[in-house]
Amino acid sequence: MMIQSPLSTFQYIVDLLKTSRTYYLVLVNHNGDYAYINDYFLDKYAGFYKDQASRPASAALHPDDHDLAYQTSLLCLANPEQSFHVTLRKLNGKGGYIITQWDFKANLLADGSIEGIVGVGYDITDFESRQDHIKFLTTTLRDVAYKQSHLLRRPLANIVGLIDILDASPMDDAGKLIIQMLKQSCAELNQEFNSFLIKDGSHVVDGYQKVE
Repeated sequence: MMIQSPLSTFQYIVDLLKTSRTYYLVLVNHNGDYAYINDYFLDKYAGFYKDQASRPASAALHPDDHDLAYQTSLLCLANPEQSFHVTLRKLNGKGGYIITQWDFKANLLADGSIEGIVGVGYDITDFESRQDHIKFLTTTLRDVAYKQSHLLRRPLANIVGLIDILDASPMDDAGKLIIQMLKQSCAELNQEFNSFLIKDGSHVVDGYQKVE
């Protein structure tokens, strides 16, 4: 939704992203207010901007990211030929926030003057959540691997050691038969154990390899 007619040098971006359902498009004026927001941005943050007389860019911004946004705007103004990549958290109006990725660039006019800062952004919350989930799975696998090695395999090794001690002791034929049965059972248990042993948590997890 257009707040005011976009600047002519900004029009081609508006034509491209006005109806996008993937990318946000904003134009921030020198007062720190949105001079333009596309429909997708307005829909996602309607609670902050719909039917409001003024639209300060900081209204939906996470308080901890205000300084980062301000410093990025200064970089854009000082380096109008460059774009700057930044991750910002947007409040969702429900006590949480949405993680967004942005590219900001000064809106440089033909005469060399600057009329605001253009921002193109998109949500990465699902991606970040997926990465957090993968890290959780990796940590869990490593914990399981540790417990397998130290809490399960060690007692089995102790039992095998005790059996070897008994086998070296004087014993009748019945006792030796029991020892051999115990050895066989331990060997089978060890073989079964190896078949499901998780060696570490750095192998491929859900399509991702060596997640640290």
